[in-house]
Amino acid sequence: MEEDSNLVHIPVMGEEVVEAFHEVKMTAFFDGTLGMGGHAKLILEDHPELKLYVGCDRDEMALELARESLTEHREKLRTCHGEHKDLAVFLDRLGVGTVQGFFLT
Repeated sequence: MEEDSNLVHIPVMGEEVVEAFHEVKMTAFFDGTLGMGGHAKLILEDHPELKLYVGCDRDEMALELARESLTEHREKLRTCHGEHKDLAVFLDRLGVGTVQGFFLT
């Protein structure tokens, strides 16, 4: 299969996601279904105060695509391969006690 490095992902309900978190001041966020990073990009752009964005996905290819599409936020992004039900394990490994935002699609 030939890879297409020009893949574009338009997140479903992007405006609604941004609006849901718009007034929330956050330093840490957990995204349990990172996918290709479409919602992550919107949230990171709307919340420059974020110090950490943890993105989890079961699909390793999706994680790689997300890391590529979110390179401008790489200092804030940590990805975890696995299931969102392991949130506590991932956050513990990163030394994070709490998050102000949580997203699951």
